[in-house]
Amino acid sequence: MRIILFISLNFWVSLVFAQSDIAPTALKIDTSYAYFQYHNPQLGAKLLQHFENIEKDKVVFVHFGGSHIQAGKPIAVARTILQEKFGDGGLGFLFNYKAANTYGSILYNTSCTGKWSSRKSYQGRSAVLPIGFCGMTLESYDPLATLKFQLKNTIASDRHTIYVFFENDTISRDVVIQIDSVEIGDKHKLNYSPYGLEFEYSEPIQDISIKIKSEGGTRFRFYGLSIEKTANKGFIYHPAGVGSAAYRSFLVFDKYEIQADVLKPDVAILDFGTNDIVYFNTIDPTLKSQVTKTIDKLRMQNPEILIVLTSTQDLYFKKRVVDACLTFRELMDTLARTKDCFFWNFYDLSGGKNTIRDWIKEGYALSDGIHLTNRGYEIKGQLLALSIIQTLTFAQNFPMSQKVILGKSYQDTTILVDSTRSISQEEKLVTAKPKKSTPKNSYKNYKVRSGDTLSEIAYRYRTTVTKIKKANKLRSNLIQPGQVLKIPK
Repeated sequence: MRIILFISLNFWVSLVFAQSDIAPTALKIDTSYAYFQYHNPQLGAKLLQHFENIEKDKVVFVHFGGSHIQAGKPIAVARTILQEKFGDGGLGFLFNYKAANTYGSILYNTSCTGKWSSRKSYQGRSAVLPIGFCGMTLESYDPLATLKFQLKNTIASDRHTIYVFFENDTISRDVVIQIDSVEIGDKHKLNYSPYGLEFEYSEPIQDISIKIKSEGGTRFRFYGLSIEKTANKGFIYHPAGVGSAAYRSFLVFDKYEIQADVLKPDVAILDFGTNDIVYFNTIDPTLKSQVTKTIDKLRMQNPEILIVLTSTQDLYFKKRVVDACLTFRELMDTLARTKDCFFWNFYDLSGGKNTIRDWIKEGYALSDGIHLTNRGYEIKGQLLALSIIQTLTFAQNFPMSQKVILGKSYQDTTILVDSTRSISQEEKLVTAKPKKSTPKNSYKNYKVRSGDTLSEIAYRYRTTVTKIKKANKLRSNLIQPGQVLKIPK
């Protein structure tokens, strides 16, 4: 059974988000799924309470995921819509992607000088370089190293608090922070703490520079910074995406707890899944455990945090429909019910099975059948904002006894969380059979792009660095843009 909402109180939602305005009908978007499903009435009540108190207590969202969240387009679109309605709490979290040798945000450019090393969450845990709040970490031993952030749109004058997250220990070098031509000092209420430092700033913000001092310690380890309005009100939305990240990636966010204590997220959206299922078109037997551990990790830091599980969009990989999207949708729905979370059914909202090729044809998705175009991610951001608003509207207008939004009724969702099974019978019905093993001398050619590493390429194609090096007779891990590698199938 599915409850479809027809609510008049916030009628402007229908006007602003009319389906024909969001995207052409050829995409088969179904806005009757534009809400967060919840099975426990208290979830809807808690979400509504956060927004009812938004004039005296910020509402803070953090959105974890892969490449689509790292670039930030859907988050930027949703943030704009929600801040216009509920108030601007600040820009949120920023990271220096240039120093990490990866692509950056649509909202700002980054640059750096000196030598930097980095660690990304999909690479796994490292005893040498722990992972921070957004899934990446930078480190430099270069006394002349710098980091710079250049906002594409200047932030207007207002009272802002800026948090700079770095390893503030006995061997850390100190830094000089500069906004445009102003050096930050005592008059900005500069305050050091175990997580880094914070200060207040009231002038317009265009460029932020971090310069490492040559004296003092031996290294500087950077996790990111956050720009927030000092007033405790309004809506703030932190992106925390890493290309190639899967559910297991979040489990190595070693610095999440101490940094989340500062940023205080009220709602966490877990938008993983694509990198968990797309390559083998199946559900890993350990995935349920990974999702459960992720939920537990979030609640360990904040027992009251509201968690939103999501489904993927329809996927088409290597000329095959990724049937595992359906199984993943049902698994996330079931886990949301058993773990007392929200569930955002983006799979059916975005059209359902076999619709990604419509998105490609209309110019809203790339030909790889996985990633969306800029226009496609804009639509996802609009649908995300609409889903949040419609969920709040539902929670506000129905009696407590009826404050439950139910999604599709599947034949048997309990089988998907049966701890005695590694892969459920239902998964076997909708999951494509694995391909037969290919000959050992079968290769795929791959042209190296700027920012690629052997470990990233190996992860993407489900092989190992050793096998790639052996196939290409490489003596080191050094690769160059334009270089063609043989990738073992």
